[in-house]
Amino acid sequence: MISKHPTLVRPMYPWPFGEFDNVMDDALDIAMDYLIRTDQAVKFREVQTLAANAIADAWRAGVRSRMRLTNLAIRTVEKSGGQLRNG
Repeated sequence: MISKHPTLVRPMYPWPFGEFDNVMDDALDIAMDYLIRTDQAVKFREVQTLAANAIADAWRAGVRSRMRLTNLAIRTVEKSGGQLRNG
């Protein structure tokens, strides 16, 4: 049976604006995976928020490349000077 209702794709992260694309969630997921594996996400929520904000800012500026968004998020966290690494 085919549903008449479209399937909604729910974002993994609560993005701060209405426009959503899976590319943003993918970029955040990849960035967080890297940051966790390199012990840069001890304060997970804070790091996730910082990375997500970097992705959202770049998205609003027109960046649509998953890898570019991922790299921007990672660089933003790394530039935070380790303030978010200590638990």
